[in-house]
Amino acid sequence: MTLFAGTPFEIPYLKFKRNRLGVASLLLLAALYAAIPFEGFISPYGPNTKFKNKSYHPPHKIHFFHQGRFVGPYVHEYELWNPIFKEYRVDRKTLVPIGFFVKGEPYRILFLIPAERRLFGGRDGRPVFLLGTDNLGRDILSRIVHGAKISLTIGFVGIILAVLGGILIGGFSGYVGGLTDWFIMRASEIVILLPTFYFFLFLRSVMPSDISPGRKFFYITAILAIPSWAGSVRGIRNWVLSLKNADFVTAAVLAGAPRTAVLLRHIIPQIRNILILNITLSVPGVILGEAGLSFLNLGITEPSVSWGMLMNGAMDINVLIRYPWLLFPAGIIILTVFSFFAFGYALKDALDPKA
Repeated sequence: MTLFAGTPFEIPYLKFKRNRLGVASLLLLAALYAAIPFEGFISPYGPNTKFKNKSYHPPHKIHFFHQGRFVGPYVHEYELWNPIFKEYRVDRKTLVPIGFFVKGEPYRILFLIPAERRLFGGRDGRPVFLLGTDNLGRDILSRIVHGAKISLTIGFVGIILAVLGGILIGGFSGYVGGLTDWFIMRASEIVILLPTFYFFLFLRSVMPSDISPGRKFFYITAILAIPSWAGSVRGIRNWVLSLKNADFVTAAVLAGAPRTAVLLRHIIPQIRNILILNITLSVPGVILGEAGLSFLNLGITEPSVSWGMLMNGAMDINVLIRYPWLLFPAGIIILTVFSFFAFGYALKDALDPKA
């Protein structure tokens, strides 16, 4: 029998590579995050661009053949025949060809470089709605693409804040011990025992309403990070507590290293794999928390866009029955959360030395 001896990173990489679901989830998440700086290029229109007389427009179906011959991608024009209930009929005589790298509304690549070319759109300037429109005639696909910037970044920023707080406070609590450790643990347990979503609602209710979108993003991130912070404090404290009497820690203390150096340079690096898993598996909870607050119109609001805010339009069951494409943002939320969990558990198996 041949034994494989690899580097500390090579063996987990090979184990993770065998998990096809984990690899596919990682690729999907990487594509979503890589698309954020190019949101203007990928989306056919701006997030708040309104099309008159196109409210609740159904999704266009892409066709490639017309009258038996290949003519390239195109959609049929839809005409509004019932303006009261927003019902449309397909005009099969009118074709709207789809072009790539078409000129559209100005935007900024990487949020800095001015540009006008979009990935796709109608060649003759007529709109193409692959996922339909909302009640104001705004393209849902474009709003989903632009909403990823907030919904995806708020998860990582919130969890990173929670983990940093957990390292500083939980690590200090576990390493120092005594009465300080007791008070910190009791405070974190109180936060953990609170009903999370109602705790979100309480914190949101004390937040000022007349603030800029940037400050609102910061406040919402802080609100979502607090429950995760309490869990990180308790978990990191337990890990530090189990390592503070290890031989290498005792040697560092005898060598005269200060407490901060012992904690940050000798103990925390030993639990880096656990921290990575904690971040990966906690991000979905923050994404769902933001989606829940925005769905109730208590989180991100107009003119900003997030996936949870897009779900607010599907709150009325009568509207949802007539215009089911308003649930597309829910689909991307479910897919993203599932991908995070699949990637996290695949990473957990890969980093487990006993597996």
